[in-house]
Amino acid sequence: MSTTGNSNAAKVIAIMGSTGCGKSHFLRSMLAKRRRKRTLIWSPKEAIDNYAALYPGSVVLTKAGDVLQALRAAGKGEVHIVFRPRLNRKLDEQQFGAVCKMAMLARDITFIGEELHTVTKPSWAPDGWSELIMMGRGYGVEVFGLSQRPASMDKDFFSNISMIHTGRLAFEDDAKTVAKTLRVGVADVLNLTGYQWLERDILTGKVSRG
Repeated sequence: MSTTGNSNAAKVIAIMGSTGCGKSHFLRSMLAKRRRKRTLIWSPKEAIDNYAALYPGSVVLTKAGDVLQALRAAGKGEVHIVFRPRLNRKLDEQQFGAVCKMAMLARDITFIGEELHTVTKPSWAPDGWSELIMMGRGYGVEVFGLSQRPASMDKDFFSNISMIHTGRLAFEDDAKTVAKTLRVGVADVLNLTGYQWLERDILTGKVSRG
C-alpha cells in the first residue's frame, strides 16, 4: 500500500507538556531521524512555531478546501502542508475534523496536530480525529499529537497511542491524566522541572527518563 514508507512506521505519538518544556524540540528531533515526504500539520501558533520551515516547498493554508485541492494535486507525490486555523473554536473544531479526514484519504502521510486541547474536549472529539487515531495506521498515517493541557483533550486519544512523551506540567489535573497513561505516580510528573521528561513506549511498556 505504502509509497513513501510511512505505513512501516505509522504510529500515534503523544507529546505533552507546558509551554517552554521542549515539546517542539522533541518533535523536531523525531522528525529529523527520518525525512518525511508527505506531511500535514495543524499549527495554531504557526507565527511562532514556523513548521513551514521544516520542509522546502511547504505551503501555509487557512481553508480546508485548499488543503483538499493541494492533496489532490500532489497525488501520491511529495507534499508539505501547514494548516493555520482562525482561532475560533467552533470553526476550528469543524475544520480540524475535516483536515483529519483528508489525511486519511491522502494515505501515507505524517499528520501533526498542535494544541489539541483547543479542538477536542475530554469526552468529545471531531469524528475525523477519532477515525484518524483509531484507523490511521491502516492507511499509513503517522500521527503526532501535542498539547499543554492533556486533561482538557479527548481521553480516547490516550487509549490509541503507541508512545507518550511528557515534559513538566503546571496543573495537577494534567499531571494525573499523563501519569495514568505513563503508569507512574502523579508526583513523578509534577516533580519534572526545566527540560526534564518522562516517556513510555506503550508497545514494550518501557518507561524512560531524561
